[in-house]
Amino acid sequence: SSGINAEYGQHYFKQINLSTMPLDTTVSLCLSTALSVTTLAASQVFKSQLAETKGMTILAGGLCALLFMFLLTAVGNLEGVLLGKGFELRIFPEVVFSLLVAMTVAGTVHRVSITCCLVFSVIILYFMNAISARTYASHSSAADQPIKTEKKRRK
Repeated sequence: SSGINAEYGQHYFKQINLSTMPLDTTVSLCLSTALSVTTLAASQVFKSQLAETKGMTILAGGLCALLFMFLLTAVGNLEGVLLGKGFELRIFPEVVFSLLVAMTVAGTVHRVSITCCLVFSVIILYFMNAISARTYASHSSAADQPIKTEKKRRK
């Protein structure tokens, strides 16, 4: 029985190859823009329900953190299309702009949602940065590696 499970795991759960991007930049721009607009619309349509209970205000903050992620992706893709593939997002203005928009939308739902949005957005930003570093990290050559030297012991 354990042999079958091991084969199942090896066959169906292969490591994802991050060296190739699943979507083209322009397609990703359109998709992230559409998801941003949809998330913004959903937060405004369900504003009264999201503000009713404590749990729902936290959910509204999480929803607006997703809005932050979609906006940041859209802004990054837009800059990639307009300025070239080598352009990188910076804390100011791209991240700050996306965060302020998301927190403003969270503020239209409830004051507590602003804080939740900030916390969830920082967590999302941390993981986006980790994924980006792993995906776009340049492989260092052997010449770039520090040379290890052994210390001589005195007797």
